[in-house]
Amino acid sequence: MSSRRDHYFPNTEPLAADEMRIIALGTGRPFVRRAQANCSWLIELGNGDKFIMDFGSGSQANFTALEIPHQDITAYFATHLHADHVGDFAQVWVGSWFGGRVKPLLIYGPSGSEPKYGIEHFVRCQIESLMWDTCTRRGSLPDVGEDVEIHEFDYRQVGVVYDRNGVVIRSFPAVHCFDGPVSYRLEWNGLTFVFSGDTTPSRFMVENAMGADLLIHECFNTVAQLVERSGYNAGHARQAGTKAHTAPDEAGQVLALVKPRFAAVYHFFNDFDTGAEIERAIRRHYDGPLALAQDLMVFNITQAEIHVRLAVTATHVWPNKARHEHGFRAAACTKAGPTMSRWLADEQLFPKF
Repeated sequence: MSSRRDHYFPNTEPLAADEMRIIALGTGRPFVRRAQANCSWLIELGNGDKFIMDFGSGSQANFTALEIPHQDITAYFATHLHADHVGDFAQVWVGSWFGGRVKPLLIYGPSGSEPKYGIEHFVRCQIESLMWDTCTRRGSLPDVGEDVEIHEFDYRQVGVVYDRNGVVIRSFPAVHCFDGPVSYRLEWNGLTFVFSGDTTPSRFMVENAMGADLLIHECFNTVAQLVERSGYNAGHARQAGTKAHTAPDEAGQVLALVKPRFAAVYHFFNDFDTGAEIERAIRRHYDGPLALAQDLMVFNITQAEIHVRLAVTATHVWPNKARHEHGFRAAACTKAGPTMSRWLADEQLFPKF
């Protein structure tokens, strides 16, 4: 532990071959603020794989702050289709294409009780809505970056949805609002990471999170905080804080049943005057290692230790230029974009079309 630095500085610490690094890209509620983006987590493995679980609104600004090439992301996984978990799709797709991705975007996510509630429908409609954007980029960006490969799986099943390069990711149902949401269990090299997505306490979580080295479980603000700070009435506060999400007291009970090696809770406004009350409620039941997640919190996990700290990142970052000579710059552009109307082009002061 003493050899670890107190803060994480991106691109200064090579990941060991047997190590897992988890970074919070977004930890807040369905309301974007500078302190906390919507939900998103980055998983980096010592074998070179990198996964992003959920990509809520605002979260991808934290990803770019880490200065990781978009090309390095192996796949994206969605837990469910609330905007605070998938609202940054345009950045995930177009942003990564513009940022150097020269391979198809790979997205995994659950089905729904009807096709219109599944990840396939969501992604196809997002692509359709961005038609002007993407068509006008053809011919100036590599063709392959426009491609999206969608893997929709049955939300009702507990089972493997990804099995490559020694990485096994299982999905299991989450109880949240309506049919469709899931949580994930990632296993690699004897290490296990479990991510709850949004859920109320359920047997699915307890059964599938056993043995986790790191369990990241959602936890909403208390009902009193929602009333006092967010202006909810008591009924709406109970609905949001206890029926759609996991209350802090309940989160403590779940963690006590699972007994992870380390636990982190997220999905609440983590402020100087809210965190202590949330932690007290959790601690009524759970006395194990615990972190109240913040954006850009970093967890380094090996068999020997789990080290937790915050990342120090730059604000003015550019797309990472690593390997552009053999990737982005060398990739083919064969698709033609749309042609501007002659009457519009003729109005240029300095003609370019």
